[in-house]
Amino acid sequence: MTGAWDVYREGERWRRSRRRAWLVLRCDGCEVVQFDGPVLELMNDARTRSDSRLAALGPDVLGESFDACVFIARLREEDPARAIGEALLNQRTVAGIGNVWKAECCFALGVDPWRALGEVADEEARALVGFAREHMRTSAREGFRARPRAVYGRAGQRCPRCGTAIRRRGQGQNNRVTYWCPGCQS
Repeated sequence: MTGAWDVYREGERWRRSRRRAWLVLRCDGCEVVQFDGPVLELMNDARTRSDSRLAALGPDVLGESFDACVFIARLREEDPARAIGEALLNQRTVAGIGNVWKAECCFALGVDPWRALGEVADEEARALVGFAREHMRTSAREGFRARPRAVYGRAGQRCPRCGTAIRRRGQGQNNRVTYWCPGCQS
């Protein structure tokens, strides 16, 4: 994955060169800037409605009309032996959660990201997505610095909850990096 999104207050100095910006969205005194992305595709409404890639996406975790029941139904269609951490990254199940949010929401709720889906109750899955929705909205409103920073990128450091060393390991078919505390995430 390449590219990065940043949120700035209007007039605030950008942390990256303006030449690296691919897209700038301005709204209510804020600038949302996409830097260094490999592909930028703009679509009109008609094409958006008919695009098969978009139609296959799960409910948008930040969407106003997010439906937790649809999320749970799609989650339960997956292999029950698949790890919850891997399932949260499946954009066909729930769109919008990436590695940072997977790690932080699993940590916040004390869920082992390697626990099999068949062992994760619907209430736990709803709570994971609820945490992601709440904190992702805050981060979108207030910027990247507002996101939780308990485990992601902190391998080898002490867990803020129990003091155990935070671990890092690849997960799933794509070997996406996962951070977690083996001491308090069970």
